[in-house]
Amino acid sequence: MPIDEIKAVLGIELLDSSKDVLLNVYVKEGTVLIKNYLKVASTMDVQTLYPEAVSKYVVTAMAKRGNEGLKSFAQGSRSGTYADDLPEAVKALLPSPYIRMR
Repeated sequence: MPIDEIKAVLGIELLDSSKDVLLNVYVKEGTVLIKNYLKVASTMDVQTLYPEAVSKYVVTAMAKRGNEGLKSFAQGSRSGTYADDLPEAVKALLPSPYIRMR
C-alpha cells in the first residue's frame, strides 16, 4: 500500500512527511475494519489483496478528519451523516463477507 498514491489523491506533496504517521494510522484502522467486515482471519494481508479499498478508506477518513463522531450535520443547504463502520464506497470495492455455516 504505497502512501505516495494516497498523498497524490489527497493533494499532499510527496516530499511532505508530516502526515505520514496519520496516514499510516488510517491504513491500519482501515485494514482492521475491512478484516472485521469480511470476517476473515487476522493473518490475511488485506493491504495486498484489496489495496484500492484501503486507499479509499484512508481518503474518506482524511476527508472527515475532525468530525469522526458526527452522526449528522446541517450547514445552510448542505447536510450529511457519517457512519461508524466502513463507508459504502469501500464496501463496494470488497467481496461479500464470508459466511460460516455450522
